[in-house]
Amino acid sequence: MLPRRIEGNPDMGRGGIGRKGGSWWRCGVLATAFWLCLAVASGAGAANPSEPAAIAALRADQTRTAAQLEAQAARLRASTADPRFRAWATLAEAEFANDQEHADEAMAGLDQAIAQADALKLPDLRFEALIRLSTVLVNRGRSKDTEAVLAKMQAMVEAGGNTRWRAQWLHERGVLERKLGRFEQARALFVQARALFHGIGDPVMEAREMNSIGNLDGRTGRFSDAVAMHSDALTMARKAGDKAETARSLRMLGVLYLNLDDEELASRYLLEALDYVEERNRREAIALHGELIGTFTRLEKLTEAEYHGQQAVRLAELSGSHPNRVNAFTRMAELRLLQGRIDEAEQWVARANESRDHVAVRDRSLIGISRMRVLAARDRTAAALKEADAVLADVRDLGDRILERSVLDLMSELQLRAGDAASAFATRKAHQKLDKELAIDVAARRIALLESSLERERAKTERELLQRDNDIQALRLNRQRLIAIALLVGLATVLVVSALLYARYRSTLRHRNELRASRDALERVANTDALTGLANRHAAARALGERLGRIPEPLTVMLLDLDEFKRINDSHGHQAGDAVLQEAAKRMRAALPEDALLGRWGGEEFIAILDGVPGREPASVAEAMRAALAAAPVLFEGTAIPVTVSIGVATAFAADGIDTLLAEADAALYRAKGAGRNRVVYGRAPVALA
Repeated sequence: MLPRRIEGNPDMGRGGIGRKGGSWWRCGVLATAFWLCLAVASGAGAANPSEPAAIAALRADQTRTAAQLEAQAARLRASTADPRFRAWATLAEAEFANDQEHADEAMAGLDQAIAQADALKLPDLRFEALIRLSTVLVNRGRSKDTEAVLAKMQAMVEAGGNTRWRAQWLHERGVLERKLGRFEQARALFVQARALFHGIGDPVMEAREMNSIGNLDGRTGRFSDAVAMHSDALTMARKAGDKAETARSLRMLGVLYLNLDDEELASRYLLEALDYVEERNRREAIALHGELIGTFTRLEKLTEAEYHGQQAVRLAELSGSHPNRVNAFTRMAELRLLQGRIDEAEQWVARANESRDHVAVRDRSLIGISRMRVLAARDRTAAALKEADAVLADVRDLGDRILERSVLDLMSELQLRAGDAASAFATRKAHQKLDKELAIDVAARRIALLESSLERERAKTERELLQRDNDIQALRLNRQRLIAIALLVGLATVLVVSALLYARYRSTLRHRNELRASRDALERVANTDALTGLANRHAAARALGERLGRIPEPLTVMLLDLDEFKRINDSHGHQAGDAVLQEAAKRMRAALPEDALLGRWGGEEFIAILDGVPGREPASVAEAMRAALAAAPVLFEGTAIPVTVSIGVATAFAADGIDTLLAEADAALYRAKGAGRNRVVYGRAPVALA
């Protein structure tokens, strides 16, 4: 049996992800299968005309595990003396070894397949093997070696390769660009590859490119586009009957909805994907179990999280793959930290660190982030900050802005804990800048999806209203014609018909009014925070811009952040946290003037906007809100939960400068936090805006 697997890649090839089970081919029918499957493969539009049909059928088999398929490929290779058949079987063995995370065996098999292809002058085989070699190299972080393989592929494409070759080369080029952090270049390449696969009528490969595009859209904050792209890919993969791409689509939708804080929907997608994967592709299974750890933890279903953690560890140890071990062990460390089991978390980080010298920079960064969290949990702030500096340098060199954002978030907390408010504020601003660039703020994510949905509903409603208006106009014209006809056919008949038309006219008007009411309701939903009933971030930001643009008198902005809110969630649960947010919103709203706007800015942060405060200073209004929260604890299921708030205040006179105004309020808020919390701090007031 050949050495085993290339590192698994969610964007790799068409070799399927399948369910366990299925019947074995008996050796006695191998020769028959070899010839009979030729017609099947040719009729299905095989990717490589020179590939033996029995091998093509085996690679398309999605009913058996990778181990079963690898064994079957070995039997096929041994069943014939035909060197061409044996060469293709060698590639199949390497592919199935890859699916089991047996990297060394797979690499040896690929080298052997390439040598056989060159000796036998099999360009299709050579190109297929180069594709898989590119995959293993890019996943191991060997960018220069990947470039060399891609250059060989490009030479074959330019020398007269077919459209499929060009599409596959574009895809592999895109995978490398994505690994290097050049997302826009990668997306453009995937778009080109999709167009080519669409042109040759390969829906499975087209779905693969759509998933690759959707993945990048999600990473860069185009969440509505990502959901649409993955959903279309899922539909296409299911229609084509391809389990591999179906599972990939499901997983990506699950991860996307997890990032959108919809854990229930995310769990459904991820669990369905796991049903497809099972033991077929260990790397995919480990990744899915890892995502489910985080999902069920956030749902406070720790039993389920523990189960998936154990499964991830089991599969990682079976695979022997260092990247898989890092993935599983760091996930377990995060779970143990959330459970407050710091010693065990530290042990899992130590186990992950054993693979440090055998993994790429991104995996080393994951180890570093887990180590940061352990050090922070032990109150070793200085050591955690030192680790953070090293990890931040690595992720920036890597170009992984998602990880960079995570590191900056934790760093700001550590710097504030160390009493370095100035550095904490600077780090927080860098974090916010990255948030803005990537558009991955949770509230912004939800708004993006909501707005997309709302626009679709609005467009639908407008079309219906237009159609109703046209119907009404047509009815009016018909009524006029009938009045004219009445002179000829008799007044009585026309009156009856006219009455019917009028009834229809009234019904149409009523339906139009109902549609307008529905549209108004959608707009209210789009602008309202579901938990507190306040304006959401989108509505508050729009209101701020409108008020700055129209009023001559001073405008005051307050940013309010509930103190130690994470501790409330950790100690009392998320339901208690929700109750605190609702009660805090009610008290702060009561302390504000009627014409002031109070909105939820995101998480435990609120924003208040005041168009001047006749007879009262803005600081006194802010103090009234602070006192309203501190006056009495929030009661939840018989437990008294103390709640305080820190407030940053800034005032402006001019009709522009939203960013400046918010920055002043944010800086004041950070000074309030650094000074001990539960206080009001004024920014440079009033802000003189040009």
